[in-house]
Amino acid sequence: MVIDRNYMTKNNQITALDLGSSKICAIVAEMEEEQQQPRVLGFGLAASEGIRRGSIVDVEKATAAINRAVSRAEEQSGRSVNTCYVGITGDHIRGMNTVGRISLIRDARNGAGEIREVESADVSQVLEHTRSIPLPPDRDILHVIPQEYIVDQQSGVKNPCHLAGRRLEARVHLTTYNTTIVSNITRCLKNINLDVEKLILQSLAAAYSTVQNDEKELGTVLLDFGAETVDIAVFFRGSIYHTGVVQLGGASVTNDLAYLLRIPLEQAEKLKIEHGFASPTQVDKTAEFQLREYGGSSRTVPYTLIAEYIEPRLEEIFEAAIHEARKADLPINQKPGLVLTGGGVLQAGLQQYIEKRFKTSVRIGQPTGFSGCDEELNSPIYSAALGLLKFAIHENQSTEQNTKAKGFLARPIGWMKNLIENVM
Repeated sequence: MVIDRNYMTKNNQITALDLGSSKICAIVAEMEEEQQQPRVLGFGLAASEGIRRGSIVDVEKATAAINRAVSRAEEQSGRSVNTCYVGITGDHIRGMNTVGRISLIRDARNGAGEIREVESADVSQVLEHTRSIPLPPDRDILHVIPQEYIVDQQSGVKNPCHLAGRRLEARVHLTTYNTTIVSNITRCLKNINLDVEKLILQSLAAAYSTVQNDEKELGTVLLDFGAETVDIAVFFRGSIYHTGVVQLGGASVTNDLAYLLRIPLEQAEKLKIEHGFASPTQVDKTAEFQLREYGGSSRTVPYTLIAEYIEPRLEEIFEAAIHEARKADLPINQKPGLVLTGGGVLQAGLQQYIEKRFKTSVRIGQPTGFSGCDEELNSPIYSAALGLLKFAIHENQSTEQNTKAKGFLARPIGWMKNLIENVM
């Protein structure tokens, strides 16, 4: 069914859409001018159907689920939605570090070989050069994230504008996606008259709401622990140096419990939350609970047994995630800290287990930097959705600053042009 959404939204309105494998979350917000952060007006949740590990597997079911979440967000916020920022994940995402270079002495106005200041147009051009990589016809670029700029021999530059030199180099982390998979996502949104404002990598979005600036500078690994994937982003010197996805998640733990205890998946999920611990060493060996079965009967189950079923799968998931993070190959003397977020981190005892097992500092990443619906959304479950809002605000601010800078430079140029035309 196609829903009519022919209307205009307010200029400062932002909508985020997190397409998870267990839930779909839509959040309608507006930007607070003073704090420069999102104020949530309303949100909607729906059980995820037709989506598996970031890909659409049933267009009709996925469309209906997305529509339920968006409609609930519209109803609660009192606002209409026609565009949204969408988080994407899946093993089709690829990340790489690449370099772009340009000469600053190509213009003869300063004399051949003379140095000149780097301008915003130079930065845009060198970043465009980093996009000039051969891609298969089914792939497109998602993000170009600057790591550092190098002006002549001066490295570690974050903003090269107004520095003088002869050569400008940009080192970036570039991510790509499969266009077929994304086209299926946009098709679902088109079915309910929603347009994609921008696609955003899930781990990047989660980082915007959970990872602090000093953590990004010193070296941190973000692990967004979802139902069917763990999204990974490795930060160092203030930027991303590696991204990846592991095709395992909290649902793997649930499946193990359902199989080993011979109970339905829904019951296994509830049991995992209410009675599960990350390791048998975290529970009283004598503690037991009653597990209800079909027909109304029940059996006694030790807490240690549930933990014994959970621990091996958690170990597998995090070994795979940390192995992926090590591909960043960064010059860090000590192990980087871990920031864990996403619904999977609500497993009791997980932080302590990861700290002990992998001998590194671990922090549970709660979303910060937003207002409105604080009590409902103050959970790692909503880190990615809230991060989409913060990404949108950051992007809009950067666009406005670039526009102002170009306008400032264009005014004297326009004045000179008019003067010359009038004189001639």
